[in-house]
Amino acid sequence: MLKITYPGQFGLRMRFTLRPGVMPKRLADAIGLMPATPLEYLDRLTLHNELFGRSMMFLGLVRQEKGWSFVTSQIFLRGEKPSIAQIAAFMAENGFRKLGDENAYFRESDHLAVFDAHARNFVLVDGIPVPFDVIPQYVSERFEALLGLW
Repeated sequence: MLKITYPGQFGLRMRFTLRPGVMPKRLADAIGLMPATPLEYLDRLTLHNELFGRSMMFLGLVRQEKGWSFVTSQIFLRGEKPSIAQIAAFMAENGFRKLGDENAYFRESDHLAVFDAHARNFVLVDGIPVPFDVIPQYVSERFEALLGLW
């Protein structure tokens, strides 16, 4: 399956949205999805392949009327949507702990977080949840400290 980013856009990345002096009640009040740079998009693609198998490939760039887009290919997976419990078990088997009630996971050993890990971004193949559009990223010490609250 071919995927093309929106012209001039390169996917999303999780960033701080925390206002100084305000203690958030939920993780979602402290972080949010923001536009990624081209390099961050390529890092996300590489991390996804390292974590979950080489299912995504960067093919190149295409110039469109409103800007450049990345072109990638991804293995087409046919299956059902997994349950939240199946996703949580799969992520735990890969060393990640769930962050509160969020669709996010963190692995302390290598400072790696996986965001947007909801059922719409997984396919159940042969009883195993396979992620295809999650957002893996390394986090800074400050970001990690915030994640530690959940």
